[in-house]
Amino acid sequence: MNKPKERIFIVGDSEPTYRVAANTLGAGQETVLLTANTNQALSTIEGIRGSNIHLLTLQADWPDTILCDVAIAITAERMASKRNVIQQLACRLDDDAVIAINTDSILLDELQMGMAQPHRILGLNWSYPADLTLFLEIIANAQSDPASIDRLATMGREVWGKDPYTVHGGFSTRARMMAAWAREAIYLVENGYASMESIDRACRNDAGHYLPFAGNFRYMDLMGTYAYGMVMSDLNPELAKITRIPDDLEEQLIDYASRTGERDTVFRRFSEEIRQLILTYAHETIDH
Repeated sequence: MNKPKERIFIVGDSEPTYRVAANTLGAGQETVLLTANTNQALSTIEGIRGSNIHLLTLQADWPDTILCDVAIAITAERMASKRNVIQQLACRLDDDAVIAINTDSILLDELQMGMAQPHRILGLNWSYPADLTLFLEIIANAQSDPASIDRLATMGREVWGKDPYTVHGGFSTRARMMAAWAREAIYLVENGYASMESIDRACRNDAGHYLPFAGNFRYMDLMGTYAYGMVMSDLNPELAKITRIPDDLEEQLIDYASRTGERDTVFRRFSEEIRQLILTYAHETIDH
């Protein structure tokens, strides 16, 4: 097949999907977006500055063939949904096209299992809003094609304006770190040690202050690892191991979220400003 270079195929039905499309469009790439909600997708993308809407093709049905170099899927965190989308893509793409799908809790090995060309299937996680954040997590394993990994990492860094990193263990490190943080927050609120507002302030005014500048390991270097070792030796045995959000707390979370006002508009403005701040204090690149 003769296919246009750097033409991106994206499939998904959520706002995060449409913001990924806005990111690829903003980078000047022809983008085909397959979604059941074409009107919502168009409205979202049109509302994002510099999204080059003329490069967008919207589709509501699967085409017979997909003439793209990279296919990006964003689905619900369900095994059947993800495997179905991968199969739909695999039978329509050229053999050398990369299939990249979001996955937080499902191992890449499980998504590759039984697929004709497992080496070209990679995990690819984004952060909201995908058109502004620097985050891009590539998930690979022993079966993964090194050229496909490099292809995604290079595109993320040089075309999409991301600061990508690659995890070679077949699972998301972002998801594990965020889950540990959320688990402890839920435990503290559920047991009456702190309110949701207090937890949010603690995270925002401490970790939220330094994380745009330094990750966990750089922060330990700045603060001193001895203090961390002393705290963890006493605290770790007491940390939560819960596996679900209690029903009553879930209702409180819904009510708490509804009180945040014009969060989308404010958060977008914040995201634009924090991106510039992070870029001002860029760290040295270690992992390509």
